Amino acid sequence: MTTLQDIQKRATALSECRDRLSTLFLTLQGNLDTVKNGSMAEIKRVARQVAREHNELVAAINAHPELFEKPRTYVVEGIKFGMQASQGSLEWADDDKVCERIYALAESGDIPADQVELLVTVTKKPVASAIRQLSPDLRRRIGVRLEGDGDQPLIKSVDSTIEKAVTSVINAAIKEAQAEGA
Repeated sequence: MTTLQDIQKRATALSECRDRLSTLFLTLQGNLDTVKNGSMAEIKRVARQVAREHNELVAAINAHPELFEKPRTYVVEGIKFGMQASQGSLEWADDDKVCERIYALAESGDIPADQVELLVTVTKKPVASAIRQLSPDLRRRIGVRLEGDGDQPLIKSVDSTIEKAVTSVINAAIKEAQAEGA
């Protein structure tokens, strides 16, 4: 027969286990902080160096696109680099004005009426993927320009062991370097 004292012993055992678990987590957090603080300065320094090398490689590729006609890319020491086609990004100044122009062009018959709901969402925000399908003339007429299309430098590691973590740190360093240079 279980007594209240037996249940209290179980509660005490649970409490002791929880305390051990809390202590282990605190130790783990302390160790992580120590490792992070010890390595982070070096990681940031090397990431800034990688960002500089990356930017210099982009500049060299941009300065000599004729070297990347055939083949378009090369792989050296696990880094793929060269030129690749880019779709560019659509930009416009004012969502409402682009929508108004789409509606006006639909009324005049330049844009089919059934296509309007593909080009404009209910929130009256232009749909970039649909606008991309319009001819350059129609995009210009609704006030949208295509930025960054054509060949763009490509630099990519072909191995993927810890690629996501490294890429994240490098991209942060590249953005930091670009912000400092701006």
